[in-house]
Amino acid sequence: MTDNNNNTVDPPNESSETHYKDLMIGCILAIGGNLMISVSLNLQKYTHIKNEQREQPIHYTRNPLWWFGLSLMVFGEVGNFSAYGFAPASLVAPLGTTTVVANMFLAAIFLKEKIKAEHLFGSALAIIGAFLLVTFSSKTETALTGSQIYENLSQVSFIVYICIEGLMLIVLFILLYRFKKKLVVVYLLIVSIIASFTVISAKAVSSMLQLTMAGKAQWYSPMLYVMAAVLGITAIIQVKYLNQAMKNFDSTVVVPTNFVFFTMSAIMAGIIFYKEFWGMTALQVFMFLFGCLMSFVGVYFVTTGRNSCSFSKGLVSDEDPESPGRCRLTANIFPSWLLASINVGPVQPRNSSLPQYSDSQNDRQPFLDDDDSDSSQETIFSSAVPGTTPAHIPKKDFGSS
Repeated sequence: MTDNNNNTVDPPNESSETHYKDLMIGCILAIGGNLMISVSLNLQKYTHIKNEQREQPIHYTRNPLWWFGLSLMVFGEVGNFSAYGFAPASLVAPLGTTTVVANMFLAAIFLKEKIKAEHLFGSALAIIGAFLLVTFSSKTETALTGSQIYENLSQVSFIVYICIEGLMLIVLFILLYRFKKKLVVVYLLIVSIIASFTVISAKAVSSMLQLTMAGKAQWYSPMLYVMAAVLGITAIIQVKYLNQAMKNFDSTVVVPTNFVFFTMSAIMAGIIFYKEFWGMTALQVFMFLFGCLMSFVGVYFVTTGRNSCSFSKGLVSDEDPESPGRCRLTANIFPSWLLASINVGPVQPRNSSLPQYSDSQNDRQPFLDDDDSDSSQETIFSSAVPGTTPAHIPKKDFGSS
């Protein structure tokens, strides 16, 4: 259409339709990427378990199925990375609930993991939360050029934000290395603070690549290479401290806590650097944050009550299925909510006067007994004791009295 001066004018709703399409593309990329990551985790776990059954185990890198799972994870991460170029960072990060929910059903189908009522309840909350996030998220997403990213880096609000996060990191490193405070919350706060830089740089690189493919070349901008370097460095640091937390603490605490911290960090980065809440009404902001809260609670219920030392019948040998070496291997590689559980015998009611099963009847152990309650006592303020393993591994496996 044209105005009175014969100048071309876009239809009034064209801009909103474009933003809506970009938002949908970003959501599809994020959800699809998380689904591929979930399938990848299950395939890699399956190859590790099957490898333990071999009389002469081989290195997992010689297994083609493991490489297929790894390739799925790479494609999934590329999908997540691309999503930052189309959708707000405050929306892409919470959609990570897709991985947790999808993994629960995939593990039940392929690895015979038990699904309990609280897991289904958590899945429902996470799905409702994701729906609220998509419905009430910002609809004014724009891809930034290198010069615009430099301007955002020079903002007073962002400089203050960086200074605060820098001071927090210094305090956390002092607690960790000077005072030896090896707490779950310390590890995961370090991960989440570093993650805010990862989110900012990932979205910046994705936006500039998107503009380049659209014909607005950004190869000449030094910000593309600076942000790419920041993305790589911060991603490596995140992996380091997250692995330390997973190694020393129960993953039923680490996984949901890390998801909450990471999502909050991504939302703050989107607000401060990209101003993603600008122009949103108070109702939109409230409902978006309420959707985040529902996702957090949903993840807690999905990941609760998992035992990382139990495996699906038929995937491991019957000889000492809960040996300490086996528990340590799987607990250090995968979160406990990724590991299958045994439920082939009748469930014994809690506080029942019926006799306990003997060790020779491990294949008929009830799904949930009093030992499982120990892992719930671990919190984000628990300390890691050198030479110990996560709380979910029974002491009897190590020969203690």
